Amino acid sequence: MAKAAAKRRSSPSTEREEPRRPVGPKTAEEEQFTRSLVKHGQAVKRPAGGALPPGATHELVEDEHGELRPVRRRFSAI
Repeated sequence: MAKAAAKRRSSPSTEREEPRRPVGPKTAEEEQFTRSLVKHGQAVKRPAGGALPPGATHELVEDEHGELRPVRRRFSAI
């Protein structure tokens, strides 16, 4: 039974290869969410060293329109 559970978890259909990227300009809600993440230190641009600083959960990535969008990289337990 444990083998069946392990097999299900490694199924390629359940694994997400690339994060979903929004298309088009940001909405007001997306802009507010991004500002809130930045204000609280949870969203940052990835530094040259490559690792996110402690407390950061999102990386700010520039999209096709030149706007910064948060992409979740890890979770934080409060």
